[in-house]
Amino acid sequence: MPAPDSFERKRIDPRIYLGILVFRWKLIVVCFLYCLLGGVAYIELAPKQYLTTAAIAVHRDPATYIDTTKYQWAGAHTHIGLLRSPQLNARVVEKLAPKWAPRLGSPGELWPPLQVVDMGAGGIALWLKIQNTHPGYARAYLRELIEQFRVQREIVKDVSYNAAVKVLEDELARLKEQIREAEEQVIEFQRVNQMEFVQIKGTLELGYLNELLARHQQLSTERWMLEVQFPRLKGGSPEMIHDAYLLTRETGNRRAPVPTVGAGAEAANPTGAAPGTEPVMGSGVATPGTTPEAETPAREDRFDEGRGYQDLRVRIAHLERQRKELLVSAQPDNPKIRAIDEEIAGLRARLELMAEVEFARMKERAAAIDLQMEALEEAQRRWKNSYLMASRKGADFRHLQLVVGRLESMYNSLYNRLNDLKIDREIKAEFFAVSQPVHTEPKPVWPDPWKILFASLAAGLGSGLGLALLAFFIDDKVQSVNDVEVEVGVPFLGGIPFWVHTDLATRIRPIVSEQHRSGAAEAYRALRTNVLSAVDKAGKKVLLITSADSKEGKTLTALNLAIMIAKTGKRVLLADMDLRRGVLHKSLEVERQPGITDALRDGRPLREIVVATPHENLWFAPAGSLVKNTSELLHAVDLQAVLGEVAEQYDYVVMDSAPVLRVTDTVIVAGIPLCGVIYVAHANHTPKPIIKYSLDMLGDVHVIGLIVNSIEMHRISSLYYTYQYPNYAYYSYAYAYGYDYDLYEERTRAGGRRPPPRLAGMRQRLARWFRRTFMPAE
Repeated sequence: MPAPDSFERKRIDPRIYLGILVFRWKLIVVCFLYCLLGGVAYIELAPKQYLTTAAIAVHRDPATYIDTTKYQWAGAHTHIGLLRSPQLNARVVEKLAPKWAPRLGSPGELWPPLQVVDMGAGGIALWLKIQNTHPGYARAYLRELIEQFRVQREIVKDVSYNAAVKVLEDELARLKEQIREAEEQVIEFQRVNQMEFVQIKGTLELGYLNELLARHQQLSTERWMLEVQFPRLKGGSPEMIHDAYLLTRETGNRRAPVPTVGAGAEAANPTGAAPGTEPVMGSGVATPGTTPEAETPAREDRFDEGRGYQDLRVRIAHLERQRKELLVSAQPDNPKIRAIDEEIAGLRARLELMAEVEFARMKERAAAIDLQMEALEEAQRRWKNSYLMASRKGADFRHLQLVVGRLESMYNSLYNRLNDLKIDREIKAEFFAVSQPVHTEPKPVWPDPWKILFASLAAGLGSGLGLALLAFFIDDKVQSVNDVEVEVGVPFLGGIPFWVHTDLATRIRPIVSEQHRSGAAEAYRALRTNVLSAVDKAGKKVLLITSADSKEGKTLTALNLAIMIAKTGKRVLLADMDLRRGVLHKSLEVERQPGITDALRDGRPLREIVVATPHENLWFAPAGSLVKNTSELLHAVDLQAVLGEVAEQYDYVVMDSAPVLRVTDTVIVAGIPLCGVIYVAHANHTPKPIIKYSLDMLGDVHVIGLIVNSIEMHRISSLYYTYQYPNYAYYSYAYAYGYDYDLYEERTRAGGRRPPPRLAGMRQRLARWFRRTFMPAE
């Protein structure tokens, strides 16, 4: 047997669903036929419905089309709403009721289901549809509806036109009054605040602010440059200090370019002054782009002083050359040389003094710049406050002007709409026509045979497959190895096919001894291998074969399994521990008495009642005399000692037992430590909860494994059971078996007589045929 881990527990295998289809095909066919029959009956019995249609169109004359015309009749939704209105349809029904009410019979038939569809063509095109069983009334209804719609449309249009004109005229009068009030506010604000003066003043203040800001930037640049140069100029030559001073002032006096009047003009001139107006300059403030002469001294103004620096350096160089010439012919202490040295030292001291003066002048320039920047910042603050006040007045003034502009725009828009309505009313540019007369299709549109048949086929297959899958998933019977090992929690030992085509329903017999039935022999041979392997691992030699309920096949399994073990040369004792309804003595053609009950009651050892069987290496212990108190009898003796004594004489002891849920005899015998329990379950018959409950009743017994019996390979594709039970796909011959299990007391009360074998066999065959034919879910 393959290891349990070799099976994939949760995989999705198509073979399972193929097996479901084959196994439950009758349920699917029944659902399919019922749905198909229902579809055909509906086609034949359902009342025929005919489609009646008409089309209307509303269009405008292109020569009189006005783009600005916007009113409620411009879209199709208004016409659709009027056609579907209950009031309009009620008038149509009222017109047609005297003639058609007696013919139709039901008042509900006077209200046919009307559909209005926008065809989406040029202009407004509506398609009217009625689908009912009375085509004559549908035609009359559509004709009357179109006529009533034509009349009602004109009435509603006139009412809506007059209402729209009244609303527009009232709104125009209100806007006109608001415009007059807004214009008066503009004039009053302009008079009180002298906006012309404010605008000119704001322009001048903006110009001053620009100049002050430019001057502040120039001084800031010069001050930053001086701070950087101070450490490096200290101790430098006067010429370098003087040139750095002039270059610093020249760089600081550079002006940023004046912004071009454009998108930012409005933000730079919030007072409303004309863009590009030159500010009036005064008080020594330069025009943008120019440099005042007083602020930028030319290099020529200091030329003489610079030339003096140069003359001093030239004089020092000339004296040094003379000193060098004198040193050629005279000593360093010569009076002329000392005079030249003194003159050179005096000239150098003069240069150093001039450098200190120039450096001090640059520091004074920096202090003067700081003072000038503070004065400029104060002037900017004052001019900025004045300019902001003028800007606020300009902003309020523009807000009032914008209010007037918005009101005038609204007034013009409403005036144009009113004018368009009047023109449209006068020229009557909209036309109404019936583009398609009322027409009824000659063939009924419902029921549609193809649609209904297709739906019936889909519903039949869907419901059949759904019920088959539902029956599979909610079925709690043992069906696969996964059910045994995962859900029940018992090792899987093997499976036996369902033997049909024979009369085993009336008698249990050793089918493995029939040599021409090779399928049966192979099935039990594979089962013997698995059972012996599991028994040897468990260390047991006494096997108790039982089941949850009757008709599971445990007696047949015990008999044939014992025979197959004996064929291996092992000494096997087959004991019939079903003390109430044991039948193994009939299968082996031996007497029931004396047996196990006789030995236990008389206190004799079991070896005295063991008899030989026609099968080699197989001995049999029959059940013995019928007793009513078998449970008390089993409790009264030491079964461990009794079975241990007989087990020493054989290699294996195979015991058939009563169902666990029927009597307590099996629970007593299974509790012996010497025993190992093998469970037998009927495939697709024994519920898993019943097996779990019976196992709980046994308690802490040693369950070696479970055998799945009666795998119905004749009723389902072998592919399905090849997957479910891997070792049992090759059997071709089969038998049927089973027997009724009744308590001894019930049979004795009924007189102790069984029904004739022929009558019992016919009854069981009839029951099996009924299940296979009409109960595919079994």
